[in-house]
Amino acid sequence: MSDGPHKSLNMRRGWKHVAECGDNVAFTTEEIGRAIIPALEQDCHTEIAPGFLDSIRTVFEEQESTLFKNQLTPKLEAMRDTAGPGMGRLILEHAIQINEGGGNRVDDLVKATQNALTDRGARGARQVEEHYLRRSTAPRAQKVRSRIEEGIERAELISLARRILKLESRGSAASRTIKQKGIDDGVKIR
Repeated sequence: MSDGPHKSLNMRRGWKHVAECGDNVAFTTEEIGRAIIPALEQDCHTEIAPGFLDSIRTVFEEQESTLFKNQLTPKLEAMRDTAGPGMGRLILEHAIQINEGGGNRVDDLVKATQNALTDRGARGARQVEEHYLRRSTAPRAQKVRSRIEEGIERAELISLARRILKLESRGSAASRTIKQKGIDDGVKIR
């Protein structure tokens, strides 16, 4: 007997947990949202080049402190090689897009990072759905994807973006997975 399609999912462990939570109706969308945070954080740590985030943050911080605002697009375009593939490139693309719209503050970089995390979360939901379509039934796959998408909407992505950019301390209580310890901490009754 199988424990479910999430066990054979070819994704990182964090995304397997997200798939398990999305598949199980005992988990609320808030709990799915909390499970998405470590999965996205793991994606960032794995895929983003070590110095990339420091350099893109420096570009935005320097711009914020100047009196005459310049277009950051040439500086950002020059960072394409250091961004690498994956999350770094996604953050850079969103930063360029926001900068072309006039955004050149550190808060705009946070917004670009949040948008990149949302995109990566949506990609993860589609990957889980595709896997479930292969290993299970279509209605079950659609249900898992929609629950994960609802979890993405409820996830604290802005605080994760600030933490990834090293604008907020890593040990914030909102980012940690809450372990349920007692009988009263069980499944919420709706």
